[in-house]
Amino acid sequence: MRKIILLVLIMAIIQSDAFSQIELQKKYTLFNPVPRDKMRDMSTDRPDITENPNSVDAGHFQMETDLFKTSRSKNDGITSVENNYNLANLKLGLTHNTDLQLVVGSYVNSYDKDATGKKFNNTSGFGDLTIRIKHNLWGNDGGKTAFALMPYINLPTSKDNNAVEGGIIFPLSVDIGDGFDFGTQIQVDILKSIQSGYHTGLLQSIVVGKELSKSLETFVESYYNYDFENKKFDLSFNGGMGYSVTKNLKFDAGFNLGLIKNTDKVYFIGFSFRY
Repeated sequence: MRKIILLVLIMAIIQSDAFSQIELQKKYTLFNPVPRDKMRDMSTDRPDITENPNSVDAGHFQMETDLFKTSRSKNDGITSVENNYNLANLKLGLTHNTDLQLVVGSYVNSYDKDATGKKFNNTSGFGDLTIRIKHNLWGNDGGKTAFALMPYINLPTSKDNNAVEGGIIFPLSVDIGDGFDFGTQIQVDILKSIQSGYHTGLLQSIVVGKELSKSLETFVESYYNYDFENKKFDLSFNGGMGYSVTKNLKFDAGFNLGLIKNTDKVYFIGFSFRY
């Protein structure tokens, strides 16, 4: 009986301490940062399409960027190319479960070319700005699952866009054991119509990641994107790898291969850094 009472007391102390740690962390804000020795493991929204439901620690900054990303599609003998340089997602932890994100198209070059290689519609300059807020609903501090809400708005700061668009993303992750992670998301987009008004787009993805070692990880992913106004359906198979140099610095590279005609083929290399 004494052993049982002692075990119950030990468990109560452990649970009380864990609860106190979580409650203490929730007191941290943008202006009262989480101490570096109490920060969670770095979670990133890249390199896959599926977003991560975990947020940046309160009071800390994180940068995730495509150093170089090229997208290509072909239609009726015309190849469309878009090259992004330093397509950066700048994140700032506001509270225990919420971060603010600014996606910046630092420099974008796009053009079309015909079968002879002649270029036309060649434009270059600053890209669009996207403002996003990630709010984790559960799983930020561990557990088998995590879920978040991510509303966003896209501001037309590039030469080729004059429409404000937006939407909301619902990312979910599941730890399935043995170093494997499963993720999925549903994304509802509010898109500018060609004539006037707005219409809806839908994106859904699934991804499986595998930790190969303490520093190396890989993933395979598929997603579809459907535009309800244009009845346009895109389907892609994606893959890539990430290498953690430190707990706050990771490099990655990958590809998105369109499985349906006119779906973009994308190749990229980038990194994530946290301070």
